[in-house]
Amino acid sequence: MGKRNFIDFWIRPPDLKVAMEMCKRASDLGYSALVVETSKNMLEELKSSTKEYGLELYSKVVVSAKSRSDILKAAAKFRHSYDVLTVSCLTRSAALVALRDGRIDTVAFRPNGFMNFDRHMLSVMRNPIELALVDVISDRVVLQKMRGIVRLIATKNLSIIFSSCASSPVEQRGPFETSCILNVLGLNFECSLDALSTIPSNILLRNRAKLTGKMVQDGVWLV
Repeated sequence: MGKRNFIDFWIRPPDLKVAMEMCKRASDLGYSALVVETSKNMLEELKSSTKEYGLELYSKVVVSAKSRSDILKAAAKFRHSYDVLTVSCLTRSAALVALRDGRIDTVAFRPNGFMNFDRHMLSVMRNPIELALVDVISDRVVLQKMRGIVRLIATKNLSIIFSSCASSPVEQRGPFETSCILNVLGLNFECSLDALSTIPSNILLRNRAKLTGKMVQDGVWLV
């Protein structure tokens, strides 16, 4: 296995001070990049304040959606402004749209939203599902639902991302520790590592290329 660059694809610091602490913690844990749900202004300030940690920082917006209309509006508003657009679905119908809309990067399944993943959703799935480490310990019902989602995805070898969704340093864990949890949920270990490295890295590379004009559309690069 070659060297991997690990990415925490979702942190949610409440303010700049905590964000700086989380950057230091992530660097110490072995991450090379963080995707931060925060304002653009705070992210720029964070970048200038944490250069010593050698982390790549990316912007993320998370939109809660009940309907197809919510997703279309979010894609139109945020797709060209943020590095990562994540939809947290509140209904099954919204999940079906978000899973196949090419402008969406990840579809978050969390206990405060919709978590009843099924085989029809599996059949239309185009975008990676994102699960959160902070939800693993929430309660037994959530844990069983997460295990069911992971095992269904594993049957088709589809993409999954496992983020910390941390809002403080105490909720952050190292990439190998985190991947082991995903492995326990039902994904083989190599794919569990991909969920924290290869898969999020490919999304960031593609989106940054699009935002900078180096990629015209998926698979079409300017040279």
